[in-house]
Amino acid sequence: MIGGETSGAFEAPTGLGKSLAALIPAIAHAIAGNRRTVIATYTNVLAEQYWRKDIPLALSLFEGTAGVRTQLLMGRQRYVCLTAMDEVAPDLVDGFRTSARLGIETEFRKVVKKPVRELTQLWQKVAAPPVCPGRACPAYDDCYYYKARRGSERANVVITNHSVVVSHAAMCRALDDDSGLIGKFDYLILDEAHDFPQAAINGLEFELSTNKLNGLLAVASRLDGSIAPLAERAGEGADWLNDFNKFRQDIERCRKDLVAYGLTMGRPGILVAAPDELLEHPNVNAAKTTDNNQGAKQLAVSVSDTCETFVKGLNRRMERWKDEMPEGAKMVSEATRMYGLFLREYGLGCFSLFAPNGVSVSYLGSSGQEPMLRQDIIDLADPLQEMIWSKTPTAFLSATLAIDGGFDFIKRSTGFDPVYEEILPSPFDYSAQAAIYLPKQGAIPDPTIARREGTEDAYYRAVAKELSEIITACRGRTLALFHSRKEMEGVYNYIRVNDELPILLQKNYGNASTGERFLKETHSSLFALRSFWTGFDAPGETLSCVALVRVPFEVPIDPPQIARLAWLQQQGRDAFQEHTLAQAKMMMRQGAGRLIRTNEDRGIVALLDSRIQTKRYGEQIISNLPTDMRVFRDIYDATAWIGLADPGTLDL
Repeated sequence: MIGGETSGAFEAPTGLGKSLAALIPAIAHAIAGNRRTVIATYTNVLAEQYWRKDIPLALSLFEGTAGVRTQLLMGRQRYVCLTAMDEVAPDLVDGFRTSARLGIETEFRKVVKKPVRELTQLWQKVAAPPVCPGRACPAYDDCYYYKARRGSERANVVITNHSVVVSHAAMCRALDDDSGLIGKFDYLILDEAHDFPQAAINGLEFELSTNKLNGLLAVASRLDGSIAPLAERAGEGADWLNDFNKFRQDIERCRKDLVAYGLTMGRPGILVAAPDELLEHPNVNAAKTTDNNQGAKQLAVSVSDTCETFVKGLNRRMERWKDEMPEGAKMVSEATRMYGLFLREYGLGCFSLFAPNGVSVSYLGSSGQEPMLRQDIIDLADPLQEMIWSKTPTAFLSATLAIDGGFDFIKRSTGFDPVYEEILPSPFDYSAQAAIYLPKQGAIPDPTIARREGTEDAYYRAVAKELSEIITACRGRTLALFHSRKEMEGVYNYIRVNDELPILLQKNYGNASTGERFLKETHSSLFALRSFWTGFDAPGETLSCVALVRVPFEVPIDPPQIARLAWLQQQGRDAFQEHTLAQAKMMMRQGAGRLIRTNEDRGIVALLDSRIQTKRYGEQIISNLPTDMRVFRDIYDATAWIGLADPGTLDL
């Protein structure tokens, strides 16, 4: 896999041992030359699999690995903050310290025995904050996150995720230093590389939202905990409290103003775009906010001024107090500096919303039910070339990296230009292990027409009828993948199956527990969204059918989607073929890939979108699925052919 200074793109289907293909040369290079390799995944589940299962196996294949150092590093907010846990759940600290080795969220959820909702609420309180006192924290030496950071700087093999790689690269660029979060390394392997573009977009964005403003308040509260005793000692306790309360009140006012602005605008809208000609595109121009950005600019200025005023006042106080501080308070000064720097940088970042760089768009959008102002990078090629590809040889690795037999889509999306490219054959016999089921034409309406004509209810009923029959024929064991929650819940309401075939519905929280229940309850079915299209592993008899309800086309409704398609058009490119359809093909490959995970698995890929049979792109989508699968029009013929037992004989 690793070829000195050479970059490559590799598609290695499930079952070929991608993890070992990455780890074995990384360990060999560590032994031979003390070289450092970073292996990054998109999902934390796969990163933990590397750490807990694959690294021990890979190391066991070598002699003389005593000097090979390995480390798992997750994003900061995936770790427990011991100080926060001591504040909100002191009764749990000793038990957690005894049981946890990594101090990450999955350990927390295993060690702390509470209902899922209560556990999620508690996790939000004890997760490491976006900024902390660092060395000034009394728990620094025991801090799980900083232990992992220190270990990563020394390790020969670092297991991490895509977002950490992006954050590391951004930090190196900002500081003009190669150290960043991980330290300088010799080679980068991006597993699940098909998802790296989204991680890069998220890692390079700036967002002004209620969640971010709540984060500012949390940081200010921590700062107050550090400063208040010093202020009292200096005789300025009341003055400091006034400053702190004013900051809190001003940020809360900004939060209310943001919500009000979102309600006033009523829909997403583009604020600014770069380069200038992108803003002149008819579709982009039509999607602009209607107030000439005045409301958004006022919000950005208010947040920025609030942060700047507060930090300037804080710095003046610290300057006055520095000569009178007792020795122990020097550490408090360092913590205060870090908190203040975070607040100031966020305030300055608000202005970046109206000064976009490269090919980017700033817009009013939504995060859940709450409005937000955000800037997204539209064309990642130049930023990633500058930050990563020009600095470190890299390997892209994925089970579903190619489209139409090549890597053009992922290369266009990221600007990555590999020297070597290879698509490896699957070890599975899809002609014997799997089949495609296509409903009879006319059984399900065209979803686009249904949405346009307002007949979505009839569409939901038709999909529900097909899924009910599939679930019955497969004795449950069905993973139905949807493109939107509205569609999923609309179909779910019309499902009619035996009570002995329970249907699990992906909720807004607790995805892991829902997936675990599906794995354990053999005759259950799962209706799920984006997080289950990729990375979800359900080998064995628990899964006999993956139903892809609708081709997951990106609908150009949100501002980044509108701007991205407009940019492609301005470059003289076919936006639908090169982006929309290519992205949908990759998603369909990923969804279908949930079905066959071992040589013993057998099952059906049900394609329920009628457009696959009526549109020209339907054949292209099917051609990107595993080859040689037999096509059936009757679900019971399909289940009989792959060897499912008679649906009337449930073994419950």
